[in-house]
Amino acid sequence: MSTSDGLSKMELNIQISSPKGRLLNRLSSFPSNSSPLHSKGVPLSSDNNNNNNNNWWEWGGSNLSGVACMVISSISYSFMGLFVKLLSVSGVPSSEVVLCRCTIVAVLAGAGLKRMRHPLLGSPEVRQLVLARAFVGYIALSTYFYSIQVLPLRDATVLNFTMPIFTAILAALMLNERWGKREAAGTFFSFLGVILVSQPQFMFSGDATVDPMNNIAVGIVAALLGSSLGALSYVIVRSIGRQGEPPLVCVFAFAAFSAPFSAVAMFFQGLKVPILIEAAGLVMVGLTAFTAQVFLTRGLQLEKAAKASSLQHLKVICTYLLGVAFLGETPSLVSFLGALLVAGSAISITNSKN
Repeated sequence: MSTSDGLSKMELNIQISSPKGRLLNRLSSFPSNSSPLHSKGVPLSSDNNNNNNNNWWEWGGSNLSGVACMVISSISYSFMGLFVKLLSVSGVPSSEVVLCRCTIVAVLAGAGLKRMRHPLLGSPEVRQLVLARAFVGYIALSTYFYSIQVLPLRDATVLNFTMPIFTAILAALMLNERWGKREAAGTFFSFLGVILVSQPQFMFSGDATVDPMNNIAVGIVAALLGSSLGALSYVIVRSIGRQGEPPLVCVFAFAAFSAPFSAVAMFFQGLKVPILIEAAGLVMVGLTAFTAQVFLTRGLQLEKAAKASSLQHLKVICTYLLGVAFLGETPSLVSFLGALLVAGSAISITNSKN
């Protein structure tokens, strides 16, 4: 028996003998035919049909695993947004919500990595990239929150969803990933659908006045800066994934890096001791955020950055439906048409060839 055969059987025995660790073991594999990694000996499912059966999100030999991850991530982020909205109505400070979210995500991701006996900040070869992703991601999140404070929420949301465009450009420049015509068209029409659903004030309202104490130009720059930095963090995650790191590495680093800054913000904003229902909401924010980030990172490992990020527009549809179902928001014909446009564009992008 060769050494490679012995290692393969050993890895298989570890997965079978530890049912609770199956999910983490499968997340740490890298079955992507779009990321040729051979230097670290990571098996690719496209090269070995037996590996397809070990990956629970691959079915029928299809290449939709990355798409499925992005869809699950979008749904999870939408539910997280719903819980955040309900907590804001209850008067829970945003910094407290962010701190609880980061703490829960860091604990879950850290526990998973410890169980896998994997370094919390990844292998030494990718550690600088992991730290860069955490730093860039935090700055992107901060600038987005600032834009929400300065601009009307719908305007900031639309500007934030320019991220797939920046991602496609950066991925082409930094990763040499081609942005196909069909993907580009799908991204454009999907963004148009986002505009119809969000209906930004500067386009759909005759009154686009903003508080004179705020600088709308600075808000727009902050929103676009947040989108571009978010795109850069996606490209970094994609690059880390190409080197076979588990998704939990990026998830842990981002949460652990953001938590201390959130604690400082909470010190100035104040703390509200949550009642039982609010505590449950905070826990759900953490759990849904963890699920969303794990599947987002995994999706970026499996799919081209431009294609994966464009599928994040599905969050608009999910948020729209949750708002109608749970928040009593009234749907409009324009929003409905926008949701259909986003869905149709997502299907078109999904069917595009890499």
